[in-house]
Amino acid sequence: MKFLIGGMLTLVVAGGTFLYLGTARADEPSRAPASDAHGLVLGSAQEAQPETMTDFLTAVTKDVDAYWTKVFADNGLPEPRVTYQWIPAGQSAASACADSSTSGDDIAAYCSADDTISISEAFASRIYDGELDHALPGSSQGYGGTAGDFAVAYIVAHEYGHQIQDELGLFDQYGSQVPTSAFELQADCYAGTWAKSAYDENRLEDGDVQEALDAALAVGDFDASNPSHHGTPEERKAAWSTGFESGDPSACNTYLQAA
Repeated sequence: MKFLIGGMLTLVVAGGTFLYLGTARADEPSRAPASDAHGLVLGSAQEAQPETMTDFLTAVTKDVDAYWTKVFADNGLPEPRVTYQWIPAGQSAASACADSSTSGDDIAAYCSADDTISISEAFASRIYDGELDHALPGSSQGYGGTAGDFAVAYIVAHEYGHQIQDELGLFDQYGSQVPTSAFELQADCYAGTWAKSAYDENRLEDGDVQEALDAALAVGDFDASNPSHHGTPEERKAAWSTGFESGDPSACNTYLQAA
């Protein structure tokens, strides 16, 4: 994938470990994005590439933020704001959700209490390297798989989608009326609309769309009786496809209205 913008990071030393924090700002000065140390290549050979997973996660977040900033501006809404934190392997970070901390190497979450996206770098790296298929509910049963840069980008864009739901007041409006899966599928759909914008700008590379579809299948689950059910593999794939094929965030309203 090729990026339009980069961004700035604030480096904070917490408890003797390095915790990377930042706030998504579409108006920050552009900085060259990146290739991951695992061999991830973004953009052309002439472009500077990100050197770490931290850089890649930040570049994707900035790109998604730029898309939603434009969508909001076009609809007369104020610029969305979100804080992000990339958690080093084996470390934890403060969070206003759950037990007041985000820990473990399998974290990818949005906390509405403090408008923060938290993703563990180890989790993102394992997604990129295709090392989690045995552990994910969909792929462990033969649905899809996670590998590649756009599988990671799908995760980031999905979590940013929850921030959009929060900005639009959808949690307050529908929270007591719809199941968790409705919000999850809408976030998948939102991720698809961002991907379509990148596709229309000729910034996707061969295989990117398939990586996202495979990742959506891989993270789907079949435990519909669980209050935390996120949608079946096919439902999650269809939701992302709805966003990608329409390129219109309003097409994603159906997931809450139908529920």
